[in-house]
Amino acid sequence: MKKLSSNVSELAGQMIMVGIHAHEAISAQKFFEANEGYDIGGIILYDENISSTPTKPHNIRSPKQLKDLTLALQSFNKTSLFIAVDQEGGKVNRLKYEYGFSQSLSWENIGKINDFSITKKESQNIAQTLKNSGVNVNFAPVLDLLISKDNIITMKERALSSDPNKVAEHAKIFIDAHTNNNILAVAKHFPGQGSSIGDTHTGWTDVSDSWNKNELKPYQKLIDSKSVHAIMTSHLYNSNLDNHYPATLSKKILTELLRNKLNFKGLIISDDPQMKALTLRYKLDEIIEQMIHAGVDVFCFGNNLIYDPQIVKKIHKIIYNLLKDNKISESRLRESYERIIKVKSSLGLL
Repeated sequence: MKKLSSNVSELAGQMIMVGIHAHEAISAQKFFEANEGYDIGGIILYDENISSTPTKPHNIRSPKQLKDLTLALQSFNKTSLFIAVDQEGGKVNRLKYEYGFSQSLSWENIGKINDFSITKKESQNIAQTLKNSGVNVNFAPVLDLLISKDNIITMKERALSSDPNKVAEHAKIFIDAHTNNNILAVAKHFPGQGSSIGDTHTGWTDVSDSWNKNELKPYQKLIDSKSVHAIMTSHLYNSNLDNHYPATLSKKILTELLRNKLNFKGLIISDDPQMKALTLRYKLDEIIEQMIHAGVDVFCFGNNLIYDPQIVKKIHKIIYNLLKDNKISESRLRESYERIIKVKSSLGLL
């Protein structure tokens, strides 16, 4: 039997970000007690629990409550956590106005106004709100181009423009405002979701006939300017880039294209692997194994589409078995671990 390093749990744990059922310290403490001995690197928070019927309030309910929760989360974990939300602006806001947080313009409206001073003001407002709340990761900005009128990106005013240069210019302002507040802004959804018709939340989505290379330009510009430090993957399938795997599971897309060709050195974070674009075709152990092979650094299990209280333990056990069976290497885990620690250090978390 292959001898495994005593700190494999720490290596694997830093790669795990997960959603939890908690809105105050007591329930947060119960989560960590239930997962004692299984390291965790990050928590993602939501305003709405969509795994319940009907939906009901979730992790985020007011400014004071959120601040208390993030402080509790950090105190219960043995290492500093990434604490993440989706705070794009407009309709995709976890910190909502009706909960007492400040309002923000949608990314599409930012594009229509097309005034860098407004973009800077809006971006600083979002970043400062997150900082005050104890959140240190924002899954934004959206770099998807405004192409299709019939997808979840456009319908919720999440795409800024069809012009990749314009998207990159405004995205840089957004990212810089977050970086200046020690918030990690995560550009998404690589390699571009703007031309899609379907929704990866609900099923397989193929952009092979609609995607074009212009959709890479915002990423290339932000990488070249050394502005972007984290990128989120898409679960889209694009046979022009990989005729076998969707982007989140694709070494051709994440390592050969994003890392090697575009020269991206930062964190690669998966979109939620519990989305049906993946789960209808792959088992959990296949998803984990292929994400690791593809080059994903952080697995963001939202645990909100379907809640699985055992998900952290399951991921750890899968990674342990993959190592034991020589299907992945400890050195590959360490590559991601070192990138994660570098980013956490840059945010002042370590």
